[in-house]
Amino acid sequence: MISTRVHGLIDYGMAALLGGLSASRALPQPVGRLLGAAGAYHAAYAALTDYEGGLTPALSMRQHLAMDALGGAALLAAGLAMRRQPDGARALLVGLGVTELLVTAFSSNAPRQGPGQGGGPAARLLGPAHGHHAHAGHQVGYPPLDVPKPAAEGIFIVDSLLENALGAVLGTRMTVIRLPDGGLLLHSPTRYSIALKSALERIGPVRHLVAPNIAHWTFLKDWQDACPEATTWAAPGLRRRGQVRRSGVRLDHDLGVQAPPEWAGAIELVLVPGGAGFTEVAMFHRPSSTLVLTDVVINLEAPKVPLPVRPLAWAFGVLAPDGMPPPYLRAVVRWRQAEAARAAAELVALRPERVIFAHGAWFERDGAARLRHSLRWLLD
Repeated sequence: MISTRVHGLIDYGMAALLGGLSASRALPQPVGRLLGAAGAYHAAYAALTDYEGGLTPALSMRQHLAMDALGGAALLAAGLAMRRQPDGARALLVGLGVTELLVTAFSSNAPRQGPGQGGGPAARLLGPAHGHHAHAGHQVGYPPLDVPKPAAEGIFIVDSLLENALGAVLGTRMTVIRLPDGGLLLHSPTRYSIALKSALERIGPVRHLVAPNIAHWTFLKDWQDACPEATTWAAPGLRRRGQVRRSGVRLDHDLGVQAPPEWAGAIELVLVPGGAGFTEVAMFHRPSSTLVLTDVVINLEAPKVPLPVRPLAWAFGVLAPDGMPPPYLRAVVRWRQAEAARAAAELVALRPERVIFAHGAWFERDGAARLRHSLRWLLD
């Protein structure tokens, strides 16, 4: 584990390295500008972090690590996406991005010292860890949390919270579809609770659990234990991932282009493919004209994003109304550009009235037009 003190040294060393590389005449100008901006970005939020290397306590260490991960992912995605640049320059960007992601993954989020610790302004602002999570959750989520809320005829949403590997709290969403036989399908299950299960059972019995891509499966085991009769459906390739195999999650069937007959013809499937084993299963509920996605559209509202992160979120295109996934996911999907573009066109051609997805403000109206705008990175 890398201590926060050592992490601070790495932060400023990385900022200096990026700044130095940006001035190199051996690199193309677009790559140099990108590295210069990345160096300034790293130095700025390091100075604003409440840890040994910080100058003022505007950010917690967990927020700092989240920004590290975003920065590393952006460098990695840029290296994959800048196809007109020399291979050596692209490899440099990929290497820097991977290095930063590795450092972030092995870094502690518990500093022993910092400018805001010991009862200072940041300590009062952030509070203890559980208080900070509650505060962050109030900002990022869509209350009431962990209760089913009607979205359309036969469609319910459950807004919840998800703590990622870096400790950052994110808003996430499950979509519940009531099938013609009265049974419920849980798309991208969120955290389990007895109260939520009881509320859902007042709508109908839970009969199907769906893991729609490689990221949205982590709560399946709890729901399987609570609903042993439910059938679990998985995105193609999910069962091959080592983390999934080790988790004890049971995956009964893989999904394909044809919806299972158990869903009584109410749902159409569209597979959005990508590289690195990524496939997202999109569901179109024809009776309500509702399209259900997971991560290929992300539409975060600026007030629910920490202020220091908003410029980066805006630059990445994940803020409303742009509604795009972050650059690294766009790069992964573009590995299979032609197939993914055909899938995106098929989604728009469905002309959904509403579009529901896992993160951010979903499209309650004008679904087809807003979906077309959010998928322009694939369609244009």
